Amino acid sequence: MPETRKQFYLEPGRFEGEARVMEVREAGNGFAVILDGSLFYPEGGGQPCDLGSIDDAALSFVTEKDGLILHMLESKPDFGPGDRVLMRVDRARRIDHSQQHSGQHLLSAILERRYGIHTLSFHLGLSYSTIDVTCPAMDQEMIKALEDEAEVFIAASHPYIPHVCPPEDPNSFPFRKSLPKSGEQIRIIEIKGYDWVACCGTHVSSAADLRLVGILQAEKYKGNTRLYFVAGFRAASLLRQRKDFLGAVASTLGTSPEEASSKVEALKARNAVVESERATLVRENAGLEVALRALENAEDPSKPLYFTFKDKSAEAAFETVKAGANRGYSTIALSAPDKTVCVMVPQEKSANLITSLKTLLVEHGGRGGGGGNNFRAVFENRESAGLFADSVLSLLG
Repeated sequence: MPETRKQFYLEPGRFEGEARVMEVREAGNGFAVILDGSLFYPEGGGQPCDLGSIDDAALSFVTEKDGLILHMLESKPDFGPGDRVLMRVDRARRIDHSQQHSGQHLLSAILERRYGIHTLSFHLGLSYSTIDVTCPAMDQEMIKALEDEAEVFIAASHPYIPHVCPPEDPNSFPFRKSLPKSGEQIRIIEIKGYDWVACCGTHVSSAADLRLVGILQAEKYKGNTRLYFVAGFRAASLLRQRKDFLGAVASTLGTSPEEASSKVEALKARNAVVESERATLVRENAGLEVALRALENAEDPSKPLYFTFKDKSAEAAFETVKAGANRGYSTIALSAPDKTVCVMVPQEKSANLITSLKTLLVEHGGRGGGGGNNFRAVFENRESAGLFADSVLSLLG
């Protein structure tokens, strides 16, 4: 059987057309359709496959094997060998993939030509894409410079030109990375006069089709840098989303988007003061709670102090047991909202405490731990927390 004619290369701007069915074969849990020519790009080169339909049958996957493009269907189609069928490519998906892939080529080319930074790998994801590059770190100044230079290519509508070798001579191109060793024919993507690289993916015809390239993040990864980016419609959509989000945040803060950052900083500073004051009040209140309970236990000072808080946090429970231990009492505090039990005893009573509490923790299905003279346990529900606290009271009492 002759190889499938790759119409997605010959007519990259075409998204609908006819082809003849050569074969329909069972493949795994579905069926593979082989056509004499295909508008559907198969998965490869870091780029996902095209999707769409053949007549009314929706494609689940497209791949290439031994020169044949296999169009995968989940169920047996109504058509068979010899029939002419209508191919419809998911236009939005193809354009999106072409924009992301071409955006990667542009970023990789700038990194290579300007900074001597090599591209190690590329992944085209559902919401963003990544490039791993040979750079230990990348600061915001460099990211901005990279975006600015990409914008120069976009503004100039810099052409992307495909080449096929043969008939063209691969030795005539100054590649930024070595050519693949296998394959009788090699496809070259040129960013006109600037970059040349072997690539089997689909691409835009001009950098203007990228519209915008935005780098979302640069993080250290295995001694190198991983860049997260978006291009084309993804970038424009993300820009709108973030503009709307910033507008909503600014509205909530009662200020303009331009002043939102300074307003947040002022609120953070104010919140730090409030949190400090609150923490002081929590500690003071814990001390008062312990003092009152100690008066009630005056006749039996060896009896543990036991607190159940229906509306206080685990932080308040911890400050309470800490205050109790400082006064010489073994203290237990249950925070019902946080389903947390805090335990603390005076240092002289701490021998084997943690071991005993860990045993009880396992019995009651909680998680947590501690060291020395204090322990904290968290539970899935309030009932389990209460039963654990009761068991600890029996242990310490």
